[in-house]
Amino acid sequence: MTSLGFIGLGSMGGPMARNLLAAGHDVTVYDIDDTAVEAVADEGATAATSSADAVTGAEVVFLSLPTPGIVESTVDEIEAVLEEGSILVDLTTSTPATTNEIANRLTERGVDVLGAPVSGGVSGAEDGTLSIIAGGDEAVFEACKPLFEAIGTDFFHVGDAPGHGHAVKLLNNYLSNIALLATSEAVILGDAAGLDRQQLVDIFSVSTGRNSSTEDKIPNQVLTGEYDVGFKLGLMNKDMRLLSEFADDQDAPLLVGRVARDLVGYARTTKGDDADMTRIYEFLEDVMIS
Repeated sequence: MTSLGFIGLGSMGGPMARNLLAAGHDVTVYDIDDTAVEAVADEGATAATSSADAVTGAEVVFLSLPTPGIVESTVDEIEAVLEEGSILVDLTTSTPATTNEIANRLTERGVDVLGAPVSGGVSGAEDGTLSIIAGGDEAVFEACKPLFEAIGTDFFHVGDAPGHGHAVKLLNNYLSNIALLATSEAVILGDAAGLDRQQLVDIFSVSTGRNSSTEDKIPNQVLTGEYDVGFKLGLMNKDMRLLSEFADDQDAPLLVGRVARDLVGYARTTKGDDADMTRIYEFLEDVMIS
């Protein structure tokens, strides 16, 4: 059993904390939402009254937070009480620069940092089938594998810099977002031409156009009218913004990415931050078919 601190109990963090509990670990949890804390505490976690309280005495600390800015402010709050020899694992979708800066700070306290964002969505978090994409010292990554096995099934060490994990996650989300935009446009255009939407995605899914949206988001969310993949347009917009910042840092501005970022921004303005990301189909349909 490992003593863990877990900060951030949203749609991804809550299920991950529960799976760590189910694996037999001692987990202390904190979130600004008292209801979220109570829900996990009811399943056996220790409820903390602050972020610093959550990590006091913890061997490994997990962060699952909405933005890089919140990660930075949280580290400010917990830095003084992190134990020498402990490990901070940032599961947040963040920027490589943020993660590397935090790692540099905490190295002076003898704290190791892994930038280890996850992929697989809410269903993957609930089922414990996430992909974990980690940057940082490989020995630290190996030491954390037993913990990762409680929340995921695929583990990748992508580089020695803690920010490498977040770089890969931003690139993965970029491809996923582009796939949703392009697939939506293709299906809308086909529908306008009198083609059957379901048959279109069936064909795409067994042909060279297949992607996560042809296999899941469009057939299971858009065509059913569910629109509940569990990821908000506001977060999709945030991811595109962080990707643009990362590309600028590398002096490699993305051409397709800039157009995609604008489209996501327009959709977010029209549909709202809290709309499911699959609602971008409706936005594109309104623009294309008018």
